[in-house]
Amino acid sequence: MAESPAAKAAEIKISFAGAEAKAAFDALELDRDEGSRRAIHFWDRPQWAADGTLTLPLLVQGVILRRRRDEEGPVSERETDLTVKLRPCPVLPEPWREDQEGEDWKFKIEQDRTGPEFSPTVAASLEAQVGPPELLLIEEQRDLLHMAGVAEADLADLTALGPVHAVKWKEDWDELPGKVAIEEWRTDNGLRFLEVSVRSDVADAAEVQTQLEQALRDRDVTPPPFGERKTEAVMSALARDAHL
Repeated sequence: MAESPAAKAAEIKISFAGAEAKAAFDALELDRDEGSRRAIHFWDRPQWAADGTLTLPLLVQGVILRRRRDEEGPVSERETDLTVKLRPCPVLPEPWREDQEGEDWKFKIEQDRTGPEFSPTVAASLEAQVGPPELLLIEEQRDLLHMAGVAEADLADLTALGPVHAVKWKEDWDELPGKVAIEEWRTDNGLRFLEVSVRSDVADAAEVQTQLEQALRDRDVTPPPFGERKTEAVMSALARDAHL
């Protein structure tokens, strides 16, 4: 019997775009040389209507295919991971209703809380450590996609969207439990995002959210009044560039 999975952990995220991202970057005194650099690509099948309207079918289904590759050290030693993300997570059968892992892959279910609305959304992701830098889904990822209603035909003729130039930092902030993750995304067409996030138990998520907002204000960073999911915005911008 299929059921909607429940999350035990939450990721609380506050995202800044454009000039707000630059202001937050400067206020937090970030140094790109102190962060970890990665190149990110996404895959979808951009479709264009006669009026120029763009549709990303997989994204509309709540499916995100993302590859990240380290940009530091010898090329032969750079790690690559490929993630299938379902957001929101659909109804799934066993064993896809709880966290699990195998050799070189990990599946997790988390509550996604993105500011300023922080509306909880259950998301599932299966991350696999892969070798070649192409889109090469492992068997478990294809099984998960099939269980989520994604057919093989939906995965044909996909377009690579990227790169996104990412830098990530992990810091200890006394006001917050665990590590604070900060990630900057930039694209060749000038798009820029900065996201500050922290993880917690679902039961503590609302309290940690308040703590994160206050911690930013204490560092002269004002949480934005309007939020925009960086993944959706970046994928759409990259698809438009690929169409030009």
